[in-house]
Amino acid sequence: MNNLCRPHSPAVFPALLTLLLVTPVFAQTPTPAPAVPPAPAPRMADTVTVLKPVHVDADRNKAQGRESATTVRLDRSQIVRFQPMSTADALLSAPGVDLTRTGPWASRVSVRGLSGERVLVLVDGVRLQSGRGHGAQTSLVSVDRLEGVEVMPGAGGAQSGSDALAGVVSLSTHRDLLTAVRATRLMVSSRWSAPGDEWSSLARVRFTGPRIGAEFAGGLGGLSALVTPDGRMPHSSHHEQEVTGRAAARLGTSTLDYEHQRHAAYAIGLPAFNSNAGSLGTYPLQSRDLDRLEWTQPMAGRIPELHLLAVQQRFCTDFDETTADSQYFRGRYIALRTTDAADRITTWSRGLQPTVRFGLVKFDGEYRHESTTGPRSTDVTVATTTGQITSQTSTQGQSVPPARRDVWAGGAVSSLARYGMRLDLGARYEWLRSRADSTATSFTSSLDVTDHRWTDEAGLSRPIGPFTPYARVASGFRSPNLEERYFNDDIHGGLRLFGNPDLRAEKSVTYEAGVRALDAFAGYLGEARVSAYRSDVKDLVTLKYIGQLYLIPRFQYTNVNRARLEGIEGHFVFRCSQARLSMDAAAPRGYDMATGKPVTDLGAARATFELRTPAPRWVKLKDAQVALRGRWTDASGKGDPNLSRASFWTADAEMGFTLREARITATVRNLTDTRYREPLSFIPEAGRSFAFAIRREFPLLQPHTPGKEAR
Repeated sequence: MNNLCRPHSPAVFPALLTLLLVTPVFAQTPTPAPAVPPAPAPRMADTVTVLKPVHVDADRNKAQGRESATTVRLDRSQIVRFQPMSTADALLSAPGVDLTRTGPWASRVSVRGLSGERVLVLVDGVRLQSGRGHGAQTSLVSVDRLEGVEVMPGAGGAQSGSDALAGVVSLSTHRDLLTAVRATRLMVSSRWSAPGDEWSSLARVRFTGPRIGAEFAGGLGGLSALVTPDGRMPHSSHHEQEVTGRAAARLGTSTLDYEHQRHAAYAIGLPAFNSNAGSLGTYPLQSRDLDRLEWTQPMAGRIPELHLLAVQQRFCTDFDETTADSQYFRGRYIALRTTDAADRITTWSRGLQPTVRFGLVKFDGEYRHESTTGPRSTDVTVATTTGQITSQTSTQGQSVPPARRDVWAGGAVSSLARYGMRLDLGARYEWLRSRADSTATSFTSSLDVTDHRWTDEAGLSRPIGPFTPYARVASGFRSPNLEERYFNDDIHGGLRLFGNPDLRAEKSVTYEAGVRALDAFAGYLGEARVSAYRSDVKDLVTLKYIGQLYLIPRFQYTNVNRARLEGIEGHFVFRCSQARLSMDAAAPRGYDMATGKPVTDLGAARATFELRTPAPRWVKLKDAQVALRGRWTDASGKGDPNLSRASFWTADAEMGFTLREARITATVRNLTDTRYREPLSFIPEAGRSFAFAIRREFPLLQPHTPGKEAR
C-alpha cells in the first residue's frame, strides 16, 4: 500500500511544466471567420468597441461580518506569495500569529499567545479539531487548494463555540460552482524548491453552470529533508496525497452542495523528537477523510434564510516513538533501556449545524458527536554495554480508553445600525458531555463529565469619514479534550501522564479597541488598522508534577490560576502609483496574575515589511511583478532555557510573470541564509532556498451563456 501511495519521483514536475507551456489540445478549434462583405457607403460609425471576453474565476467578495472587531483577511495572492511550504507558513503573515513546530510538516497555530486546542480552525465551516487533543493540524489542508484565509483573534465563543478561546482561523478552499455562465476548465500547477527537494503538484477540473456544477482535484507532494544553514536535518521528510470530489445542484430556489475529500501524509519525520542518544519520533500516517453536505435556502418574501451543514470526519493518527535511556550504577554506565511505543488512533467527528436568519438576526445551532479509540503497544528492551539483551517486555493497551463527547449548542448574533453607528451582539449556550469506558488501567471511576457555559459578545463601531473607531468585549471557553480527561500511560519512555476528569473548562474574556481606515489621504493610505487588546484567561490546563513511583516521574493535567495577555497590533498599506507597501507589527506581552511572572511561551514582538511593484520596464516579460519582504522578530522566552530564542531578521524576494498564458513565479526565501528559530518552534527554520512555481488554466469548453442561440 505504501508503494502505491508514495510519489515515485519529483519527475512529475517537468512533465507538468511541459504540459503547461504547450498549446492545450483540449481547447476548441476556432471557427474560421466568415468572408468580409463589401464596405457599405460612408456614414457615421457607432461609438461601440467590442472587447475580448474575460473569464473571472473567483467568488464575489463576501460582506464583512465583524465591523467592531479585528479581522485579518488574506486572498489567494497573499496566501501563495513567497511560496510557503504549508498552510501554517502562509498564516505567519497575519499579525499576532505564531507557529509551534515539531517538524516541517507538523505545525500548529498560536494566536496572541494561546495555541493548540485554544485556537479554533475551520475549513469551509467545518472544525479541523478532532476532540482528541493537541490542536488542529493545519498541514492536513494543502496550501495549493486555499482560496482565502480569515483570522479573527480574540475570544469568539458567541460566534463559534468551544475552542475559540484565543480566536478563529477560517480556511476557505471553495469557489462557487453555480454560475450564470456555463464553462469547463482544467487547472494544473506545480511547485518545487531546493535544497531539500520540496515539491507539490495539483490538477483540478471544474465545471460550472446555472443548475449544476462539479469539480475533481488530486495532488501529490513531499519533502526530502529540511535543510538549515547547519545542513540537512535527519528524519525531517514526508510525502502526501490528496483527492477531492465536489458537486453542487440548484433545486428550485435552494442549493445542495456535497464534497468528499481525503488528505493523507506518510512517514512524517519529527526532528524535535530526535536525540543523539537514539530517541526518535515519527508519524507513519496522519490523515483526514471528510464528507460534507450543505443545503441553503435563500430568503424569499416571508420565508427566512435557511442553512444546514452535515459533516462526517475521520482522523487517523499513527505515532511511533523510540526513547533511549542510559542506566547507571554507582556512576558507571551499565545498560541502555530502549522503549518502542506505537499508537494507532482513530477519531470520528459527526455533526449537524442548522442556521436560520430572520432579518438582522441569525440563529444557529449545533450537534456534534466525537469519539476516539486506538490500541497502543509498548516494547521495552534492556541491553548491556556489550549488546546482550537482559530484559524484553511487551504490553498492549490504550492510552485513552474508548471515549466520546456529545456537544449541543445554540445561539444568536445580530448587527444593528442606527445614528451612523453599528452595534454587534451575540450570545451562545453550549452543553458538552464527555464519557469514557472503564478499563483495567482506569485510574478513577468518574468517567462521565458534563460542561456547560454561556458565552457572549458586544461591539460598537462608528465610521467617521475614512476612519472607523471600534471597541469590543467578548468571552470564550474551551472544554478539556478527551486526552486531558482520560489519558493514562507513559510518554517519552520515562514519564507517566494521567488525565483528570475534574478539570474545569478554560475561560477567557477579551477587551479590544482600535481604529481602521480605508482609502485615506487621497488614496495613498489604502488600508490601516491599529488596535490594542487584553485577554484575561482563567483555569488554563497545564501539567503538574505529582511525584515519583518506582523512579518514574508522574504528571497530571491540572488547572492553574489567571493569566493576562495583552498587546498592540498594527497594519498599514500605502499606495504610490502601481507600487504597494504594507507593514504589519505586533507587540504582545503576558504575565501570571497570581505571581506577576511573565508568560514565556507567548511569542515575540514582530514587524513585517512587504513591497510589491511592477518589474522595471527593461524586463520584457508580460505582467511581471516584483515583491520583497523583510521580517524582524524580537528575542523571546527570556529566562527559560528551553524556550529562549534569539532575535532575527530574514528577507525574501519574488518575481512573477506570464508566459504563454501560464503564471510563473520564482522565489528566493531566506535571502541572507539566516540561522533562526520561530519563537514557539522546536526546530530551526530552513536556510536560503530557491523555489519555482507554475500554474495554468485551460478552457476545455468555451463559456456558454444560457438562452443565447446560435445564429
